[in-house]
Amino acid sequence: MSPNATDSSAILREERKITNGCANGWSTVSDSTDKRCWKGQAVTKINGIVDLVKHYGLRFYIVFWHELSMNPRVRSSPYSPPPADELVLSDDDVFSTRRRRLFFLSIHSLALAGLYMCVTGQVKLYTLLFATVVGTMSSIGVTAGAHRLWSHHAYKATLPLRVILALFQTVGVQYSIYNWVRDHRLHHKYTDTDADPHNSNRGFFYSHIGWALMMPHPAFESKVNTVDMSDMEADWVVMWQYRLYAPLAFVLSYVLPTVVPWWLWGEDLLVAHLVSAQLRQVLTLHSTFLINSAAHMWGIKPYDKNINPTENLLVSFATCGDGWHNYHHTFPWDYKNAELLDYKLNLSTLFIDLFSLIGWAYDLKTVPTDLVTKRALRTGDGTRQRTAVVADAAADTEQETTTATHVYGWSDKELPDEDRQIAQIYKKCD
Repeated sequence: MSPNATDSSAILREERKITNGCANGWSTVSDSTDKRCWKGQAVTKINGIVDLVKHYGLRFYIVFWHELSMNPRVRSSPYSPPPADELVLSDDDVFSTRRRRLFFLSIHSLALAGLYMCVTGQVKLYTLLFATVVGTMSSIGVTAGAHRLWSHHAYKATLPLRVILALFQTVGVQYSIYNWVRDHRLHHKYTDTDADPHNSNRGFFYSHIGWALMMPHPAFESKVNTVDMSDMEADWVVMWQYRLYAPLAFVLSYVLPTVVPWWLWGEDLLVAHLVSAQLRQVLTLHSTFLINSAAHMWGIKPYDKNINPTENLLVSFATCGDGWHNYHHTFPWDYKNAELLDYKLNLSTLFIDLFSLIGWAYDLKTVPTDLVTKRALRTGDGTRQRTAVVADAAADTEQETTTATHVYGWSDKELPDEDRQIAQIYKKCD
């Protein structure tokens, strides 16, 4: 080939912006060299992907398996330098925390499989309806039972209703009533501080589910034993459920929801378990967790603008009525958990009211409208709809004393006597 031909090829390559070597078009290199260059680029990209997988895999391993505590004295992982006053977790603490993480990982993986069954149409309609009913029962067990009855004593219940609510609450697999009440009372006493088990100031993920995957903050551990639980220890239904919680939860939340659809309408056993047991339980679990996260971050504050809890309609729908959180933290002893009596977004109140008709629920405590109005005028963000008593309430706003916010309910000894005196109590049992 003449020099002129070589020069013209180089000129054409330059005009077409085709590089020499690995290229499509006119090239002076052989096809074998072109292939070797392509393979080299592929190997480089694969090695890069492998390095990323190794990096994030190691990071996931460290976070999931070693970062177990919020205590700064605890070494975060074997790869990090130990603090000067290092605190070593006990084998029991390490085991229990890792066990919780493996449990949450397993139920979410199985729930995803159940969701796939639903999306692909492999589930019978009766199974979906059954899962919805069971999920609603467990939500009512948490909201009307562990929350309003046992945590706040917003009303009283006879023995049959307490047993029903205890069984419903067990279906949700959200710890025993005793542990649930203890943590929730601490949440109200130290809302959104380090002593709060699910402090929303630490971010959405932590307040939603991260708190359940780690050892608690030292501030929580220093306060948890100060919570008065004598009323729970005196209730044999609570202590009976506490002692038998593990087998009861296994049977009520996993065995029965699996067997019933298979036995009654011929649902596939695996599908029944993945949908009505695993998927149902995870959805109700996250519904409750939204109270700790979303209802402390997004929404209006018509009753007290100085606290994080908000009024969140979507959370109220998902939890059978426990998303009216700004009101609840302002008046935690109101059995309705909200100002407005809207059964559509408060099924737990409907449940309580229905049982009050037969005398199983009684001493239903609520807040007079004029007191709510005065409090909203004084500390609210102005979003509450004004009522007819606003004019009279406004005149008394300056004289109105501040209702205690950091009390956990009617049985709290720090609840002002004034609040007890002004409370309206329906279906009172003499």
